Amino acid sequence: MAGRPGAFHHKHGANIRLKENDTVAHRVDSYNKAVVFTEQPIPLGAMFQVRILDKGGGWAGSIRFGFTVCCPDSIPVPSGALDLYRSSDYWILSASTVHHNGQERKVDFNLEQLRVGQTIGCVVNKEGQMKYFVDGKEPGYLGWTGLPTDKPLWGFADIYGLARKIKSEFLCGE
Repeated sequence: MAGRPGAFHHKHGANIRLKENDTVAHRVDSYNKAVVFTEQPIPLGAMFQVRILDKGGGWAGSIRFGFTVCCPDSIPVPSGALDLYRSSDYWILSASTVHHNGQERKVDFNLEQLRVGQTIGCVVNKEGQMKYFVDGKEPGYLGWTGLPTDKPLWGFADIYGLARKIKSEFLCGE
């Protein structure tokens, strides 16, 4: 399983089904228990990006997205991102707010506005700055600073609420 950039990890939420060589994650039931991680850590300067493939279902909210220093093999799968907003191990964009360690930072866009076919991407550079990109467009939105550059970072998504299916698109960087 090693060496599959863009694949989702085999350890994921109970309501997730992986398809297309583990690059597509589909939430098949309810509105939660749909957390996915990247199979491999994301290198500094590389973009973890997902494309929204399907939305709907009559729920509120949408995808939650970011990074964690937690290796998926070493933790229980969380039921959802909401449980992780106070964690120092996760940096999570939800709607228009980035959450980390009980702190919040507003950004200038809202994940709930993403339409089918659009992408959301995230990069952590060698200075530890996390930037978000909608449809890959510069300049990106500063999400947080001070992320660790000496530890592996896994991509993280909670296919929550209106979001039902995403495709991972790993992009090399720096």
